[in-house]
Amino acid sequence: MFSITVSRALSVADVAAVFAELVPPGLPLAVQPPGADVPDGIGGLWASLEPTEDPAWPLGLVVHVYACDLGPYPDLRFAEHIGERLGVDVLCGVDPSFVEVDPQDPYYSLALVGGRWYLADTAGTRLWGPCSVRGADGRLREEPGGEPVRLLRPVVVDTR
Repeated sequence: MFSITVSRALSVADVAAVFAELVPPGLPLAVQPPGADVPDGIGGLWASLEPTEDPAWPLGLVVHVYACDLGPYPDLRFAEHIGERLGVDVLCGVDPSFVEVDPQDPYYSLALVGGRWYLADTAGTRLWGPCSVRGADGRLREEPGGEPVRLLRPVVVDTR
């Protein structure tokens, strides 16, 4: 399983068409709208479109891969293809092969912005939803998270 977040809303048909260009011929592929049930008998790739709370990154793609080999770095290869074909910026998980950060730190992402890869920080963004913050008065308050995704530095990503 992997997740990709994109910078604009996409349709099920858009995602299905782009994914179909990358999966091996004959591999079952299902792309579904938010909240859809897992399709029966899926034996290849199933992707679910999931809206986020961040208007700058409004759509997440949760991709489940079953009993098939998509090769090395499928999340990054899919991200590059989606970015190029649909003209969107993309966030992916951090792969320690490319960036020396703690891969368990949930706030780091790889960001493909304008066709270039960056290490990005998503802490404080609406992608993480509301968070509790203790004010100077000692009281907890909920903040929605309004920070933009921060591009920390360019990185080299080779998905071949």
